[in-house]
Amino acid sequence: MKKKVSAKPLEFRRLLRISPPFKQRLYFVGILTKYLKDKGIKPIVVGGNAVEFYTLGTYATADIDLVSPGYKIIDKLLKSWGFKKLGRHWLLSEIDLEVEIPASSLGEGEESKILEAEVEGLKVYLIGIEDLIIDRLNAYVHWKSIEDAEWAEQLMKLHFSEIDWPYLESRALKEEALKALKKLKKRCSK
Repeated sequence: MKKKVSAKPLEFRRLLRISPPFKQRLYFVGILTKYLKDKGIKPIVVGGNAVEFYTLGTYATADIDLVSPGYKIIDKLLKSWGFKKLGRHWLLSEIDLEVEIPASSLGEGEESKILEAEVEGLKVYLIGIEDLIIDRLNAYVHWKSIEDAEWAEQLMKLHFSEIDWPYLESRALKEEALKALKKLKKRCSK
């Protein structure tokens, strides 16, 4: 007797037709969000996929990083949809999706900056631009990642007028990244 595999949501059919890849990954998060709504779980896109969103696909990543306190429920849902767990990542090879849930919550104050976006009619929640910039600045300041400084600067240039600068500067001060922020901000405002 064949083992019965749980059916994927109908939205998966549309998923295969969506491009570019960053939009496809965000649409997948929209599917996930839709199926978690009745459980009160709201996965939040962080990391490279968030950078990809805010740079309209200029940045490239292959996986989806999510923050959610409901990671155990998400794990069960991903498994029921045919994802396989490999280390920290969930993989669905048939459509080349990779999901990681590196944390169960955002940092203090970051919840207030979450961006709600719509992708092909589905809601997706993303880390706020300010907190994403801080993430990149921290990698630059504390790990000497020049590439992350360049992405922080790119994010600031693209979203300069939308950024809550007092909040961002306060976060940068707490993270010991204020000097780097001021240097990049000066370059962006020219």
